[in-house]
Amino acid sequence: MSSTRHAKPGEPLNQERFCSSVEFEQGLLANLVARRGSKIENAAERELLFFLQYLSHQPGGLKKVASDILAMFPNRVGTVSMQKFGTKPGQAYSAEQVRQVQAEIPFDAQEFLLTDADRAAACGGGAEILGGHDEFLLRGELSGMEAIIPPDPDKVLVIQEREAKRQSQPESYPAQVFLDCCIEGRQSLDEYLTRLCLDPEIDVAQGSPWYFPSLIQTLRDFQKARSQEIKSKFVVTAIGRKVFECLDYSLNGGGFVLVEGVARIGKTMAAKAWCELHPGQARYVQVPASNDDLSFFRKLAESLGVSCSLSMKALQMRERIEYVLQTVKLMLVLDEATYLWPQNNRREALPNRINWLMTALVNYGVPVTLIATPQFTKAQKIVERKTGWASEQFIGRIQHYEALPENLSKQDLTAVARALLPEGDADCIEALVCYAQSSQKYLAGIESAIKRARYLAQNNSRKRVAFSDIAQSIRNVIPSDTALADALADSRRSKVRVQRRDTLPAPAIQPRLNHAPMLVSVTTPSAGRRCEKRL
Repeated sequence: MSSTRHAKPGEPLNQERFCSSVEFEQGLLANLVARRGSKIENAAERELLFFLQYLSHQPGGLKKVASDILAMFPNRVGTVSMQKFGTKPGQAYSAEQVRQVQAEIPFDAQEFLLTDADRAAACGGGAEILGGHDEFLLRGELSGMEAIIPPDPDKVLVIQEREAKRQSQPESYPAQVFLDCCIEGRQSLDEYLTRLCLDPEIDVAQGSPWYFPSLIQTLRDFQKARSQEIKSKFVVTAIGRKVFECLDYSLNGGGFVLVEGVARIGKTMAAKAWCELHPGQARYVQVPASNDDLSFFRKLAESLGVSCSLSMKALQMRERIEYVLQTVKLMLVLDEATYLWPQNNRREALPNRINWLMTALVNYGVPVTLIATPQFTKAQKIVERKTGWASEQFIGRIQHYEALPENLSKQDLTAVARALLPEGDADCIEALVCYAQSSQKYLAGIESAIKRARYLAQNNSRKRVAFSDIAQSIRNVIPSDTALADALADSRRSKVRVQRRDTLPAPAIQPRLNHAPMLVSVTTPSAGRRCEKRL
């Protein structure tokens, strides 16, 4: 093993030796945090630990978390007394305040408060003779030494000398010096957050370091601020609200929930956003389109944050995954759930992934929500018909089934377009909405058109997207959409898709000659309205 970690001078370069570098270290392992969480009865405290565990796997890890917290709440650094007295620039602490603050600073941190002369005097015999950190004199007025005079008369002289020195010190002490001591201590805040998630000896409710007495409340405030930021960037459409409601229900006692909806209506965006808002309670997983157990459990392991190296077997990952989910009841949100069914050999293959969900998770009270297209129930029927698999137990475990609407309102499409293109004017937004209503890409059409428009603006050395960029982007995309629709016109899936969404006939588009104007026209039969935009 050592050959892959260390290289002796002069040995040839071996690229594997870099794999053990600290830069490649992953975040906190979920199974270890779950072991710590198993000793905590308070659900809110367990949620806080897994919130930190989730962030430890994000770019920057807990170092970035510590940095962000200190930048967001700089005034919360300082001992309890310092928070009470204040730490304003130029502020000075009285002798009594110095005594109170010093009592809250650990001995090993007080070296930052000493002058070179004080440190030399202490090391020269004073501290060794008298013992204890009280002999590390600060440059402010300190408590009287008579309280610790030992009975040995030989040491009285030392005490008297120190007391005389104390009397010569000023009557106040700059608050900034103590604040600098706390700032020096906060450099290890990320290490303390790691210990908080792993060390069972730390009481989470009271688990704050001396230099940050309100850390736990600050972490909760940081979590709320992060949630508000996520909400501000996400547009909750009517479909998104239904997805949120189903996920809330599953988390709060609903258990096993199945959500079905046609493609490109925002299911995945809503599920990801909801999981981002509940990182200490749920994890999002996109089910891989494969049949093997290894790829499936590796995806779960990556999402949870358990070991999933390429050398690990599926059984090893599965055991860790089951331990985490069964121990702390962390919720799973499985997107692309159709791939839970066997993808080939359906005549013989039993739905092992579905069976595992039922027996290893749902039966243990782990909340699970499946996000899928209508192909999910179709695949279930195929498996039943070809393998003889009985679905009664699976159906019986589903506590709620939600069929999502097949269309978004114009108001929702407008809100999405404005969120993705905040600098866009009314004409840009209207063009994007008309294009989305006419394209089978639907919401994805808005995103792809905006990406193309930003690319065009960048090529023209402009930071803002203009209507001409949107128009040219849609001009380039519509022929591609039309060609694809023509190629799939005879496919059954395309016909079902058009019927289920009750979408409109193909958009009326004038032939394009070079950069001639184009008219995107959409008529809604049910509403009798027409949306037109000349590009």
